[in-house]
Amino acid sequence: MSMVIPATEARNNFFDILNRVLYGEEVVLISKAGTDTLAKIESVPDSVKVLSRLFGSLSNKDAATMKTAVKIMRKGSWRKISSLD
Repeated sequence: MSMVIPATEARNNFFDILNRVLYGEEVVLISKAGTDTLAKIESVPDSVKVLSRLFGSLSNKDAATMKTAVKIMRKGSWRKISSLD
């Protein structure tokens, strides 16, 4: 079952939504006011297998760029990132 929820409602009810996805096997689409873009939250069964298939799929350069981007985001300076290219 799939449902669309506004971003504000998703923020206010995050843990309820997370439980519905993880235990109720629902798919939740989050919409942001003023845009047509949706974010999808769904459970990935056996995520370890999925992650192991992704292992090694990035080049060393792309992996280093992504690592730098993650470090910047963790510092709260996410607005400084313009692209991963």
